[in-house]
Amino acid sequence: MDYTRELINNSVIIEDKKKIICEPCEQSFSSLSSLTIYKKVVDISNKSKIYGLSQNDYKEVLEKLKRQNSFLEYNYIYDKISCTRIPLKDLVISANHNPTRYHALVQNRINTLTDEAKEKNLFPIFMTLTLPSEFHKMKMDKKTNTLVKNSKYNFIQPKEAVKHLTKMFSKLRHDRSLKELTKDERIYFRVNEPHKNGTPHTHILLFIPKSSVDRVVNAFKRLFDNKANDIQINIKNAASYVMKYINKTLPLSKKENLSKKDKYLNAWYSKHRIIRFNCSKTLAPLSLYRLLYEKFNLKELTTLVKKKSLSIFVLQTNRNKIMEVFNGDELIYQRGENYSLRNGLLDY
Repeated sequence: MDYTRELINNSVIIEDKKKIICEPCEQSFSSLSSLTIYKKVVDISNKSKIYGLSQNDYKEVLEKLKRQNSFLEYNYIYDKISCTRIPLKDLVISANHNPTRYHALVQNRINTLTDEAKEKNLFPIFMTLTLPSEFHKMKMDKKTNTLVKNSKYNFIQPKEAVKHLTKMFSKLRHDRSLKELTKDERIYFRVNEPHKNGTPHTHILLFIPKSSVDRVVNAFKRLFDNKANDIQINIKNAASYVMKYINKTLPLSKKENLSKKDKYLNAWYSKHRIIRFNCSKTLAPLSLYRLLYEKFNLKELTTLVKKKSLSIFVLQTNRNKIMEVFNGDELIYQRGENYSLRNGLLDY
């Protein structure tokens, strides 16, 4: 065999011919509300733009999605042994091209992590982080109580602005109040959303031991502007709480007829290539789950990974390419080499 054993981790990316995965940059999330006072000041609707997108921006996104959809419709995986075709359209996991399937995957991840948090008796905290004034094109003039251009605006685009939000959250995660906890004692979900003017903000649901709540709350208030950022500890039914925000950002999975704002909301994520949902690395990697989902649910697979029950073999020349997976002595996955990607237009 020309492949070797490799320890699996959450950074592994699998290019499986049986599963064609659309990256989150083509997906769409958002929210029309926030819990912060600052949000009320900066939430500005420009008559010519929705979520900061012009009509031309929206048309460009539609054209890009149209090209993607054409590729998925006219290309397929061909099984050389059975001589059958597997349309890429049936395999894709995407909020734009298969929103129901994508929503189910997100729901699965949330339910699994929430159950794990309950088993560990972790306590939920909900946080909203917003960006400083210079990230916003407009601001409120306190004297005239009207919206005016923000002279401090730094012209940073939403893609880079989300990176700044990530650094803000990272600052809290590296504070001693959280860093002294084990990885299994800090579980989180995060959703990126735009304000009405297209400036992003982020919501985070964090699970930690109840004994650490006060310390983390104090760290949050010490690190961030309390007028611009919000933290809550009275959270009931945490899974439903976070899904409320996610459902608002996935209109394609919940509605047949989208409003104009819903359509621009989807376009915002695709235009700026922004990931809308992620979570802590306490689950089995999704790359591995997509190979084994017919045998294990996400919770079962996570347990096997944490117990180091799986032996995973990859190519020596490409450690991201999984060839075989054993559960003890049982072979539970073997990469098939009898598939090829074909273009339907060339068949005629």
